[in-house]
Amino acid sequence: MFAEDMSVFFSDFAVSASFTVEGVQKTARVLFDHPYAAPFGVQVDADAPACQGATADLAGLLRDDAITVDGRAFEVVRAEADGTGVTNLVLRSV
Repeated sequence: MFAEDMSVFFSDFAVSASFTVEGVQKTARVLFDHPYAAPFGVQVDADAPACQGATADLAGLLRDDAITVDGRAFEVVRAEADGTGVTNLVLRSV
């Protein structure tokens, strides 16, 4: 993992995320992606909402944990640390 200051990557276009890990309320700046759900016949073609943040800030989040991103409630489907200090959270709406 890099020892760089990751905050520069999550400042200009980031939104606030809040969650609880082991009883401690935390906040982090994340890049949020809530894709458009395009109708395709009787199906809907859409990716899951996701956010990316510094691994150190999102540490401890597990599957089914509650997280509020930009004022919207979600649950964590999975957390994917990329080894560079960034974690991608795949989310589902609640």
